[in-house]
This record gives sequence, C-alpha cells and structure tokens, in this order.
Amino acid sequence: MRRLGQVPALDGLRGIAILLVLACHFTGEPLGGAYGVDLFFVLSGFLITTLLLEEHSVSGRIGLGGFYMRRARRLLPALGAMLIFFLAYNAILGHDALGTVADYGLYFGNIYFVVTHQPDTTGLGHLWSLAEEEQFYLLWPLLLLLVVRAKRPLYWVSALAVALVVYRFALILDGASMHRLYRAPDTHSEGLVLGAALAFLRQQGFAAGEWAGKLGLVLTIPAVVAGAWNIGLPVFEIGALLLVAAAVSDTNLANGLSVRPLVWIGALSYSLYLWHFPVLWAFHDHNRLLAFAVTVLLAWLSYRYVEQPFRRRRAASLEPAVRPSPASAPL
Repeated sequence: MRRLGQVPALDGLRGIAILLVLACHFTGEPLGGAYGVDLFFVLSGFLITTLLLEEHSVSGRIGLGGFYMRRARRLLPALGAMLIFFLAYNAILGHDALGTVADYGLYFGNIYFVVTHQPDTTGLGHLWSLAEEEQFYLLWPLLLLLVVRAKRPLYWVSALAVALVVYRFALILDGASMHRLYRAPDTHSEGLVLGAALAFLRQQGFAAGEWAGKLGLVLTIPAVVAGAWNIGLPVFEIGALLLVAAAVSDTNLANGLSVRPLVWIGALSYSLYLWHFPVLWAFHDHNRLLAFAVTVLLAWLSYRYVEQPFRRRRAASLEPAVRPSPASAPL
C-alpha cells in the first residue's frame, strides 16, 4: 500500500471545515456549521483507517497500544492546556468548573448532552464532537482487526455505513429528538465509517478523477446552503467522501485546496476548534470580532508551543516506515 504522506489538500479541506464551524458560531447563523463537523468526521475516518492499514501492510499487524498512545500524545496536550486555562479563568471569576471539565473534557460530552439535554451554556459544549471521534478511535481499531481478515472488507465497511444511515432514519420516523440524533455516538458516526471505506478503496488502488471533485461540490454545496441536516446529511457525507478522494488524487480540486492560506488554517484547525467556543463563552457572545482575534491568537500559541513540540517528539520516536502522516490530525 502506497504511503499517504503529507497531503496539503487535506489540510485545505480541514481549513474549509473549521471555517464553516467558525462562521456558524461567530455569526450566529446555523448555515453550514453542522456540516463542517461532518466534513471533519469523514476526514478523520479516512486518515485514521489509512494509517492503520499502512501499518498493517508494513508489519502485518495493528499495534493497538502504539495507536492509542499516538492518539493520546496527539490530542491530549492541546486539550489539557485549554482545560487548564478554562479552570483558571473560572477560578478567577469565583466559579468551580471542575464538574464541567469532568463532564465535557473526558470525551464523554456527547453522551452527557444526550442524557441530560443540557444546553451549551458551559463553554465546553463543543467538545461533544471530539468525544464522538475518540469513541470511534477506541472501538474502530478493534473492529478493524476483524475486517482486514475478511474476504471483502470494503463490502462490510460499506454495509456498516448504510446500516447506520437506515438506523438513524428509523429513529427519525419514530420521532427521536435532535438531541438524540445529532450527538449520540450511534446516530452520528456513519461519516467516520464512510471515511474508513474510502481508505479501503484507496488500498485497492482507487484514484479519483476530476469527476470526483466536481460531483463532490455538487453534493455538498446545496446541502450546506439548505441546512436540512436530518435529510441532507447522507448526501453531504457522500459528497465529502468524494472531496477527500479528489484531494488525495492528482486533480484540479487538490491544487485549489493546497493554497497556502487554507493549508495554514487547516493546520490550526484543531486548536481553533478547541479555543473558539470557550472564548465566545468568556465574551458572552459580545464583541465577536475581538473574540475571533483572541481565538486565532490562542489557537496559534497552542499550535506553536503545545501541538508542534509534542508532534515532533512523537515523530522522532517512530520508525519511518510506520510514522503517521502529518495530515493525520483530528478536527
């Protein structure tokens, strides 16, 4: 299996995803925000599965301990820095935020939200999506150990994605609430699985042509504009899959996504996502322009002095043959 390596166009896609989220939260308009998260999910499913398949092709095995350790070293330092800052800020205000940090900061926020139906007034409600990804990261490598032994692994992964979509539609018809549908791990994970299916396609030698990027835009842009999440999500996710496929192929879309500003924003996307919601909360949704500037500054500091040092330290400790791609970041 050809190693993916660093793909600037994937950072460009990540940049678009975080811009959709920021535009939603900083303007108060819902257009596209939910789909930004789903674009992240498809990207994450593809990248994580690609890394695991690359390791399997090189060594014939998937090292679960090493995988979980790499995820922890990649994700926890920046998250921990933000949570410490959040606790300190609340302490200055005379608030005890330890319970909030425990509820949302330990990758349990999506389930906590579904169970309690609490509104996002804590400043950490956005961490639900990180919880969704981490729960996937916890279970998917274990399931992948079985899938890679199957005769038709792509068939089983695709069937799982279809089953998840059908399951959610059944819940919609049964009157399930948006709380249940949007944030529960069993009703918002097919994007991650679809990304995994694309990784298997790539393993089989699939390379997208120009048609993939064009069709991906046709499927994603109307869904973002319409904002009909319940109905439009599967269409958007298929479009997102095609955009990712075009981004890792020699296409015009890949060239367009590789422009330096988008790549830079994509590189900061994890820290931007971590910091933007607490900053907005601290500003009480006022002075949003200043809040945006503070978000970018804190995200850059986190990226430069927390994310990057740990990433370099991790990369130096790994063998080149199985070293994760720099594009393997989450959100």
